[in-house]
Amino acid sequence: MDGGRGAARGFHYQYLRTLERLVAVIDDPEVACVRVEGPPPGDTVVDKVDFDVVGADGTVREAVQVKSRVAGGSMSGALALGVLLDMLNGSQEAGRYCLLTNARPGARGDRLEEVLSARFEPHMLLDTLLELFHDAPQRRDQLTRLSADGLARLARCRLEFDARDDSEILEELRNCLRGIRNRAHQGLGDASAGLLTGYLISEIHGRAADMTGESAAFSLAELRSLILVDAQTLAQSIGTRDWGTIAGKIPAIPDVRRPRLIEPLLAAFPATHKQPTRRATLVGPSGIGKSSAAALYIAERADAYDFIGWIDCETTASTHGSFLRVLDALDPNAAARPEARPEQTQQAVQRALGRLPGRWLLVFDNVAVMRQAEPWVPTASRGDVIVTTLNAATNLGPGEVVHVSAMERPESVQLLTRRLHLDDADEAPWQGALDRLARELGDWPLALELGAGYLYTCGLGLDQVDHYLKALKLRSYADEEMVPLGYPRSLAAAHTMCIEQIEARIRPGTVLDVAAVAVQMFYAAAYLASQQIPAHLLLAAAISRVEDLDAKHRGPVLIPPETVNIGEALRELARFSLIKNDLPLPPSYGETMPGADRSLSVNTVSQELMRERLSRHPAQATAVDQLAGHMERWLTGPVQLGELERVRVMQSHAEMLLEHIDRLDLPSERAALICGNLAAPYYLQGDVVRAEELYLRELDFLARAGSDNDALVVQTRFALAVMRIQVYELGNDRRPTLKTTLEEAVAHLEFVLYQAQSWVFEYPKAAMKLAIDSRLLLQGSSVPEALSPRLALLAEAFTDLESRIEPTPYAAQYGALEQAEDCLRNNRHAEAESYCRGLLDQGVSGPLEVETRRRLVEALAGQAKWDEAISEVTYWQDDAMAPRLFRHAIVDLIRNVCVSCAEAFAEGDAGSLRLLDHVVDWPHLDEFIVMGSDADNRAITSARALRDLIRKALGG
Repeated sequence: MDGGRGAARGFHYQYLRTLERLVAVIDDPEVACVRVEGPPPGDTVVDKVDFDVVGADGTVREAVQVKSRVAGGSMSGALALGVLLDMLNGSQEAGRYCLLTNARPGARGDRLEEVLSARFEPHMLLDTLLELFHDAPQRRDQLTRLSADGLARLARCRLEFDARDDSEILEELRNCLRGIRNRAHQGLGDASAGLLTGYLISEIHGRAADMTGESAAFSLAELRSLILVDAQTLAQSIGTRDWGTIAGKIPAIPDVRRPRLIEPLLAAFPATHKQPTRRATLVGPSGIGKSSAAALYIAERADAYDFIGWIDCETTASTHGSFLRVLDALDPNAAARPEARPEQTQQAVQRALGRLPGRWLLVFDNVAVMRQAEPWVPTASRGDVIVTTLNAATNLGPGEVVHVSAMERPESVQLLTRRLHLDDADEAPWQGALDRLARELGDWPLALELGAGYLYTCGLGLDQVDHYLKALKLRSYADEEMVPLGYPRSLAAAHTMCIEQIEARIRPGTVLDVAAVAVQMFYAAAYLASQQIPAHLLLAAAISRVEDLDAKHRGPVLIPPETVNIGEALRELARFSLIKNDLPLPPSYGETMPGADRSLSVNTVSQELMRERLSRHPAQATAVDQLAGHMERWLTGPVQLGELERVRVMQSHAEMLLEHIDRLDLPSERAALICGNLAAPYYLQGDVVRAEELYLRELDFLARAGSDNDALVVQTRFALAVMRIQVYELGNDRRPTLKTTLEEAVAHLEFVLYQAQSWVFEYPKAAMKLAIDSRLLLQGSSVPEALSPRLALLAEAFTDLESRIEPTPYAAQYGALEQAEDCLRNNRHAEAESYCRGLLDQGVSGPLEVETRRRLVEALAGQAKWDEAISEVTYWQDDAMAPRLFRHAIVDLIRNVCVSCAEAFAEGDAGSLRLLDHVVDWPHLDEFIVMGSDADNRAITSARALRDLIRKALGG
């Protein structure tokens, strides 16, 4: 059994039992607290007691030791008696001593349980136990050496074998919490007992981890205050605070309950621990309340699940990113694992879900095409799946299908009442006005939000509802052509009136007017994914032209507040419920400023309405192209720095923007650059098929745009050649099928050579980089013999070209890297280390940094500097600063270090085994082996087998 998982499972069981005892004594006036992990540090029995119950008078009423076993494991009576006797040694006096275990009774275990429960007098208990353990000399010796006080304590010992598994204990805990809340008239619904259970366990864990012991005492008053947290606070916490059960960004819990939606979901998932995966699908147009219904279900039934994940399925990138967040929450080692390919992530999540003891819930939100989402949906293990989609014309799969339509009229009126901040006394007199307003807005949730936002923000009272409805009707006729199919005209009208109200606030002649900037930002948001949109990306697209920016600065444009206060611009949009704040962007190590990580979300139907509004605008093509230019900058930086999390967010927006560019038939160089910057991460992570699709799309965009940018064409054709030649290194059974043939790859390189030769005088740095990169590619290539002569000629030509150009910084850096490689080949490891550290001191980044760090680890291993080498490997595995996109380099590192460690161990250096352990225990090593050549595979698997053999021989 994995030691780490075994220990984690033991602590989980211990804290479950601790919480169970806390809840059991919550109403006992004679109990003050339960001390997590027992007495404070310094007490002689601190390691013998897992928790103790302390009375109001300060005495210990009960001292408890908890022992867990794997499923089916047993505990003998002799072992259990030994644990209890250990508890008696020391200074602690307790009213009762107890051993709790989930093991089944082993030899004489059930008999010991009976004897201890019989309440014998101390001397009779001693005689009975001596007879019971007549063949256990160690236990008999311990018993006979007990003092009179020890015998008295032994008579107060109890043993409890508890056959319940974790899920059964959790269910009973949840029922107890429900009862406590119901007795206090807090109820459930929005206030979920399941969320409380997860939080209370994490609270116990935190107290156990306090080395001072100052927070060990968990008082009943503190427990009661946490259990009886008010429903609103608990409901609001679901989407914004990690309670130990939820992964992903859940929408705000709706404050208007819709029984017609929630009741079918509750019926589709009756409480049970036996049924396999179940499924329900919510179908309806955007803005109708599908996601809100799923969020409300979570609020009402979170207590039924041990884990809940929210999956944003708007794009393939957002789906994969959401699954990675789910995996991070399920797998304790996820933070140390580089990003996997989609199919690997799917499998890893399904394996992790299968290991959960209770039920899980996954919500697949905003699914556009069920066929694309289907591979991600788990079909085994005990769990429930909710899918939200607006596509009713597709196969929706098994399970309950709930068609989501407009709100019931009382629900609409309730929503308007809350958004207009009316109290109960105000509602009755204005019931007619509220009813008319709801009817004219079609009882459509988004339209109701927009209409109420307009009235409240503009300071219009309900006595002016008819004036608003008249304007709404006129606007509805004017907007008839821009209403998407299936949506009420009043929705488009309400949306337009909000936009026009902001436009009316624009002050003519004012430079960078806040209202004007806000509207332009909203226009730009229409062409991106709907979640986690970078606010500064929208602001830059609204006020700056890419061609006016410093060409040397390739990162995102961040607008300082003295130019435009981004908060004021976003407030203009938020006032009318057009946007919502979203999670901050992942951290970046490039240039930044306060608020640079701010992001927002926009309803997808709002985006559709805005795109329709702009479809006839003469500046649409220019605006989309400007947005593409800024998007390329936001994508380039994290790709070059290897910032996986930020790349993941930007991929969703870039892919959505490319879809609109294709739809509008607006190919351009900037769109082509986006393709290239999207392709690079896919290639670096091993998804060469997707990368090739994007590179070919890049060439298509350039051709259709009539671009004369030879540099971009060269980069793209070189990338296609690299992929095709490197893929050939893989075995036939693992080689992906690419459209680019080897003949075409050679032709691409010949084109690269021709262009590089033409740039020698005009663009020497570019020519030198192409020459070096091409030479390095060809040096290690292995292709069919028929192509070898052509590649040999190309290698000679690139080497000759390199020699005819004045040295450049890039050439000097790669020269130092090659010198380090030469030193490694000739066992001059100290010299190789010097070259590598010199390069790192220069602040190299991207592929050059990765290759330098790889060689540094190899140089340290060659000098038997095992601790320093381990530190470098740990950096790659754990540190957020480590560039994580470059999986091929990691494969090379693992292979070479494995070989070095094996050779050092064969020569008698046992210290190498520590580094070998770190390398062959690389998180999800098999995913890296798949990416390597057959030779890589053999070297790494052989080293792993050697390590396992050595461990076995050493007894561990």
